[in-house]
Amino acid sequence: MKKKKMSAGKAGCLVFIILFLAAGVGIFRMITARQSLPEKFALVVTLSGELKETADPQPPLPLLPDTRSLSLQDLIFLLEDAGKDERVTQVVLDIDAIRFASAQIRQLQEAIQRTSASGTPVTGFLHAAGDQDLWLASACDTLIAERGNQFLLDGLRAEMLFYAGTLEKIGVSFQAAQWKAWKSGIEPYTRENASPEYLEQIGTMLDGIYDDYTAYVSQQRGISQEAYKNIIDEKTVVSAEQAQQLRLVDRVSGFWEYTENLKRELAPDGLEDSGDELLVGAKRYMNAVTWPYKPGTKDGIAVITISGVIVQSAGDMPGGTESGSDEQSLREALDAALDEESVKAIVLRIDSPGGDALASANMLQMLDSANVQKPIVASMSGVAASGGYMAALAADSIFADPLTVTGSIGVYALKPNIQGLQEKIGLRREVVTRGKNADAYTLFKPLDEDGFAKFMETTGWIYDDFINKVAEHRDMKPEEVDAVAGGRIWSGKAAVAAGLVDRTGGLREAVEAAQRMAGIDSSLAPTLKFYQGRKGMMDYILEGGVLTPGILFGKKLHESSITARSLDTIDILMHLERQQGGMYRMMMLPYALRVE
Repeated sequence: MKKKKMSAGKAGCLVFIILFLAAGVGIFRMITARQSLPEKFALVVTLSGELKETADPQPPLPLLPDTRSLSLQDLIFLLEDAGKDERVTQVVLDIDAIRFASAQIRQLQEAIQRTSASGTPVTGFLHAAGDQDLWLASACDTLIAERGNQFLLDGLRAEMLFYAGTLEKIGVSFQAAQWKAWKSGIEPYTRENASPEYLEQIGTMLDGIYDDYTAYVSQQRGISQEAYKNIIDEKTVVSAEQAQQLRLVDRVSGFWEYTENLKRELAPDGLEDSGDELLVGAKRYMNAVTWPYKPGTKDGIAVITISGVIVQSAGDMPGGTESGSDEQSLREALDAALDEESVKAIVLRIDSPGGDALASANMLQMLDSANVQKPIVASMSGVAASGGYMAALAADSIFADPLTVTGSIGVYALKPNIQGLQEKIGLRREVVTRGKNADAYTLFKPLDEDGFAKFMETTGWIYDDFINKVAEHRDMKPEEVDAVAGGRIWSGKAAVAAGLVDRTGGLREAVEAAQRMAGIDSSLAPTLKFYQGRKGMMDYILEGGVLTPGILFGKKLHESSITARSLDTIDILMHLERQQGGMYRMMMLPYALRVE
């Protein structure tokens, strides 16, 4: 028998009922969540893996837990809120194998210390700790190591892979235009090892980060910096008990043992069975308080984030890149902030290595236009380099963390040549042209001498334009900019000295500066409005979001690593084919620095 098909009307009613129920459940959860916190509790924050600047905006389904990882911005405001909340007796950071950028660690250390200074003690519980874990946890008032586990403290490493030899084996090569010697983004595709310029600037960055790391841990733990460096070089792997003997932690405990003791301390007499309720997770706490904090005035500040690779449109994300920022998304966020009368200023938060040269320039133009209407303060997070730095130029004031990776003012362009691959696979090609250079920029052959000269010249135009933009916005001469440009990278602290950044500071300091510029009473907490931020299910639906299998099930279909890598490779080649002459012109930092 044939099954009857559901009519469009019935399907529409079903969808309406589902959405109505979802709304009801969402409202119920929102109301009950705000009443569900006990009078006294410990806030437990789990930290593991990598840390994004902002949370995934796609919402969880009703009745299902929110599995989205906490973002850096979430954590900064979460810790600040907890420090002011009299119900929070202490904050417990459950730290296990984090992979955070150095500037992210520094920003969280400052947030932890503010919480502690407000009178709320912070405890760090370390599992199998590495350099990053201990670096972050050293900001806590008390450190506990998990019994039976060990610490791997082996220092810093910066790594970049070189693909030129591998690609040569399959018949693929690249011609490159590089402006200038320090712009090392081309090196993985054109060299078999690192250039002296790359090694020099990475060495300088690592020296600064390593000194900050070892100095901070040694100071917080009450040992000399040389003693801590000796632990890294000579011991490297230490047990939890040895870590206590070396004064790296205060005590050793099993995690279950620690949490049970904590619950007994928190539970009132005769209410031991309610101990589990007195350990409140970060997500539960966020859902139960006014987020990110209770404002003292309706006057607001918009927080707009540029995160990830910069592209012209969302469909232009390079293969293997999970997320990024595109022109349309920034335009929508700026329009919303400018149209909202209560928004008096904008904080532009940047965590981006750069990306497409044209998209970066277009974003600067948008931001310059917005700044005519409302003041803008830029806040650099883990990285704000190349095209990411260009976006910051529109701000009235630029803040950077001392360990932010910034600068990288330069351009590179890659022209692929798959002639060797074509021959290996027996692919034949017939081309009919009109015009001398109609087939000069194809993927199937290298540029000739004249073509390569034009390739270099046009890439130089982009570099000169970048230099002039920096000079205009930073009140410098082009030759002064060129002296600190050429692809050179700088820490946030060094960028201030070079005139590329105004001052060091984090998101909190940037918000305070924007508040002053907007004329908002400094004694009152401004209303913060986040654009491109975390959304609930109803927010997502009301804004026109579409429920896809990826949202419903929280993962991509067919996600095997081999398939994913194959699709990434195809995506890159197809993306190059769509570029003018099959060329990438990028303002982008080709690597990330972290302690690992």
